Amino acid sequence: MKQFLLNIYLILFINMISWSPALSDVFIIAKVNQEIITNIDIDFEKKYLVSLNPNLNKLDNKRITEYAKNSLINEKIKKIEIEKNFEIKPNETLLSNVIADIYSSIGISSLSEFEGYLSQNEVDIKRVKEKIAIEIAWNDLIVRIFNNEIEIDQDLMSKELEKIDEKKVENLLLSEIIFSINEKKELELKYESIKQSIKEIGFEETARIYSLSDSKKSGGNLGWIYKNQLSKEIKDVIDNINIGDFTKPIVTSGGFLILKLNDAKTESIKIDKDAQLKKMIEFERERQLTRFSTLFYKRIYNNAEINEK
Repeated sequence: MKQFLLNIYLILFINMISWSPALSDVFIIAKVNQEIITNIDIDFEKKYLVSLNPNLNKLDNKRITEYAKNSLINEKIKKIEIEKNFEIKPNETLLSNVIADIYSSIGISSLSEFEGYLSQNEVDIKRVKEKIAIEIAWNDLIVRIFNNEIEIDQDLMSKELEKIDEKKVENLLLSEIIFSINEKKELELKYESIKQSIKEIGFEETARIYSLSDSKKSGGNLGWIYKNQLSKEIKDVIDNINIGDFTKPIVTSGGFLILKLNDAKTESIKIDKDAQLKKMIEFERERQLTRFSTLFYKRIYNNAEINEK
């Protein structure tokens, strides 16, 4: 029996070698706790990132490689923390919806077309689903841990709604990048890197790379938001930029926020205040969850043992 099992293992090993890269061609790029990241992982991540963000091709290979490595480190840290709590098994309907949002954002109209597109770029849809599943599980983990810590003052929101002139409502189309740093002295350098990236590949693609917010999947897009929903600090900053411009980093409890004003309009409408209140509550809930997610990730990142070659 032992000999039989040995023969089976030998056959599997030989088959593995026959389709895998030569062992001498595989080397470790980074290690996160006990999880390794190899050059093969980096190559796949680069193809994956470029497939979903074609504008990355405007960057040099060194920059793309660095983004790929950081992306994988981020993913490993999240995966390790998630698996301390539960198995990563996403809701298939939610997974399908997220994938649909992703391929729609790059102008693809169906899953089969998306799979063909990925195949052309040597990206396996199965691994894409695994990566998205980790992000879904991370969001689930944040909700499980912090849901009871969310504080929303509905009475204050209702009072703010009462102040809105229903004949004139200012509506803003906003996008965001949320990022964090380990030390204050890193802020200017990080902001310069983000500005350079925006100049080279645009705000949307930069959000997909740099932002810690869940909105990064849609290029940082927050959609149309009534100005009255925003805090006084953010309203004051927005008032000082023009359409198409973005703010300097705004200090928040979860890190730093950069907002881009994509468009603005004044609407003459009668507001459904009940519907608007629900929208404001959801907006505030997502804002607080993003803050909790950023702080929690930063804490586990700082506690992780990360070795880069």
